[in-house]
Amino acid sequence: MEWFDLVSTYSPSGAGEPSLYDSFRMWADHYRAWIIFVQLILVYYLGFATRIRMPILKNVLLYILLFAGALIFAILDVQLPVKSALLIAIAILVIVKVRIKPDGSTRK
Repeated sequence: MEWFDLVSTYSPSGAGEPSLYDSFRMWADHYRAWIIFVQLILVYYLGFATRIRMPILKNVLLYILLFAGALIFAILDVQLPVKSALLIAIAILVIVKVRIKPDGSTRK
């Protein structure tokens, strides 16, 4: 059995041609790990990265570990709302980044 058949949680309601929403939900089910991987990268860079530029091997190791975490989260996403929680985290981090602008007038 294929990965998609094992973890698919969405089944279209109609027996005929799937609607646009049904097609999107089946696509999101099929590419669940990649969607979570992109969301994890966004959360990392919005909330935890102090420097954007790192050496290339550290970046490669970071992306490998983020993808391993995305695979674990993809398995958990079958029963838990992982994608929704990551979207909320991204929204909160964007709001924080917009509201807290670095002030250049601070003196030490």
